[in-house]
Amino acid sequence: MKSDDAIQYRSTPDVDIFQLAKLFEQAGWHHRTRDLGRLARVVSGSTYVASAWDADRLVGFARAISDGASDAHISTVAVDEDYRRQGIGQELVRRLVEGHDDLAFIAHAPEGLAGFCSKVGFKPAPNMFRRPRKS
Repeated sequence: MKSDDAIQYRSTPDVDIFQLAKLFEQAGWHHRTRDLGRLARVVSGSTYVASAWDADRLVGFARAISDGASDAHISTVAVDEDYRRQGIGQELVRRLVEGHDDLAFIAHAPEGLAGFCSKVGFKPAPNMFRRPRKS
């Protein structure tokens, strides 16, 4: 674990897919790591990407998809368990939304992350509905 000033941030989809799979495994997203080709499409199909690096180690990743005109959906924020509670997740979200004040950002998160969502400027939206993935 290093201090935040050692963390470098990138806003490109150039991530090591194996490191990303490891990060997702730590988050409990095993269903997202079974098919690395699909995981690569998740990254390349994202409109906005932010990643956090400690030297060459991927320690955080966030992504959003958007129409670029009205709405954006933050569907992923993951931080390496050794680097949590250092503000990395907040910085990743800040980088996703920065410069996009004309977009409404939506985040799907479990109730346990309500505090985090509030910290990064999100408010509860009880009128949301979700159709779960079938596979």
